[in-house]
Amino acid sequence: MEQKGFTDKIKWLTKPLNGYCVECLYLICAMLIVRIAETIALFATNYNAELIGNNLIGFTVDIANIGWIVAVLYIIYTLISLLSQKAANITVRFIFGFYLCLSMLLTGYFATTHIPLDGIITAYSPKELLVTIKANNPFNIPIIIGIIIISVAFAAIPRKKFRIPTWLQIIIIALLAGCIFFPGLKKEKFRYDKEYYIIESKTIYLFNSLSKNESIIQFTDNELKEKAEEFASYFPEYEFVNYHYPFLHKDKTPDILSDYLEKNDERPNIVIIIVEGLCNYISGKNSTVTSATPFLDSLSEHALVWENCLSTSERTFGVLPSVLGALPFGEKGFLSYRRDVPNHKTLASILHDNGYKNTFFYGGWYGFDGMDIFAENNFMEMYYDSPEYEQITEKSKWGLRDEYMLLHSLNAVNNTQGSPRLDIYLTLSSHDPFDYPDKERYTNLYNKLQSAQPNKPIVKKYISNYASFLYTDDCLRKFFIEYKNSKSYHNTIFIITGDHKFIASDNIFLETDNKTTIENFRVPLIIWSPMLESGQNFPAITTHRDIAPTLLAYIKNNYEAQLPENESWLNYGLDTSKRFEAKTFSPHYNANRDLNGITYKQYYITVDGIFTFDTTENKLSIKPITNDSRLENFPKLYKQLENYIMNNNALIKIR
Repeated sequence: MEQKGFTDKIKWLTKPLNGYCVECLYLICAMLIVRIAETIALFATNYNAELIGNNLIGFTVDIANIGWIVAVLYIIYTLISLLSQKAANITVRFIFGFYLCLSMLLTGYFATTHIPLDGIITAYSPKELLVTIKANNPFNIPIIIGIIIISVAFAAIPRKKFRIPTWLQIIIIALLAGCIFFPGLKKEKFRYDKEYYIIESKTIYLFNSLSKNESIIQFTDNELKEKAEEFASYFPEYEFVNYHYPFLHKDKTPDILSDYLEKNDERPNIVIIIVEGLCNYISGKNSTVTSATPFLDSLSEHALVWENCLSTSERTFGVLPSVLGALPFGEKGFLSYRRDVPNHKTLASILHDNGYKNTFFYGGWYGFDGMDIFAENNFMEMYYDSPEYEQITEKSKWGLRDEYMLLHSLNAVNNTQGSPRLDIYLTLSSHDPFDYPDKERYTNLYNKLQSAQPNKPIVKKYISNYASFLYTDDCLRKFFIEYKNSKSYHNTIFIITGDHKFIASDNIFLETDNKTTIENFRVPLIIWSPMLESGQNFPAITTHRDIAPTLLAYIKNNYEAQLPENESWLNYGLDTSKRFEAKTFSPHYNANRDLNGITYKQYYITVDGIFTFDTTENKLSIKPITNDSRLENFPKLYKQLENYIMNNNALIKIR
């Protein structure tokens, strides 16, 4: 009997190799087409980086990153082919098709937002994702359907049969399988985030992010005491009361507003207006481009204005917890915990306990980002959360337009009898896709304003997006005119701020280097009231987290309100110093909900180093200093205690 040679013995393994190599080559060609499409899309949306060279490098990274898929699938492919070659081909094609579909969807997301999708997706419910997709671009859903059809077609179309030499087959599979040992890219190795975002595989970026979900931190009692005492050493000005509640301290917030407001016998009404995307880039006398808020600019001349106010996040998810309660962030934002939040107190809940009627005016879906649950927890009526408002025609993809939302709210204001009010407004019309009425008129007006200020950079693209602020500003002007007819007008304090930076479609100004600039968190903060005796500008650093302590200190000092003796916010209130300084505290989070840095007194502390605040030509900046090991340790210590607090109901003690 003839003895079988080695090649015959492994024929069952090598026989399907040709078909598998063909499938791999089809996938590689498809991935190249996706990279070409990404290059074109980024070029069309003015992505400011080297596109062709980086995407070519990115294509090689894509191939390297599929090594583990190729290795595992070849074993599966071979085993299935022993039973049926056709079944093996179909299995691999649909797995490759799914991978291609995911790659195209993630590339489309990146081309739209200029930031790869990451673990932030887990912070949203399916309905929230659908609302976002439909609202941001009316073509999103057809595009997604088209991508799915293309992926199915990729898996289903017959392959052209051709024979690859055996030696070349082995080399192809060996090279692809060898990519298992590819260590992956390290973001910190890149000088610019933009380069890393282009080159990295968007699919691998998402998988890596999902695998880094924060684990719950637990301490022994001694460990917790040591951590809490170490943390307290960073804040010697506070009297911490219980290490089991590491942030809890006696509230000694000074009353700074009494120096500027006339006192009335009645408790004041408070109106907080949070404008979508309003930031110093496009608003104020020192705006980067021509200001699109002439009414707010004129109001600022007679108001208390903090020129260097910082938001806590680059998206809306941080604004309500920060402005109303200086609350901790946790893993993906305080709101993302829904009902699993620790016991907490906010401006709204404390005023409710003191007889205030709280109303939250928002023209969109209250359930987005868990705002409805937050409102319920803090006794805030959701005024537009009613089926009757779903029939209103004055709305955009996100919800009610600003004019209707603002002016219609006055019906509730005027119908209130006896009780003082806390009203919170969150606008929508300056949000992508920038759907607002009279767009051409406001766009032409913004062009005229630009012509009158030739010393400022001229906006040439997406001008109508910038002009959306003129529309919202005009709505605010009408709102204030109508509010004057309210009986409570003379006794009302208005606070106006932005929730985060302006998300323009060109995205040019959003990042300049590997560290998100502090200017990205800079938003206007205006306090105006008929009770205000005179206007004043304050150059000191302040944050959204300082607003609630300041308002409560004023009400406590003037109207004998019953406030908690102890508080968990690590803020002393708004700084009215006449010189530039920084004495406040605030964490700041990127759009992907990663910690960008922490404002700690005069320092801005990031993973990349320690900086001090500086202001030159009315632009806020940070300058690096020699690293200090104690300061370097602070963000890690803060996040550890914040994690513990959020997962162990250890923010405040409820008797």
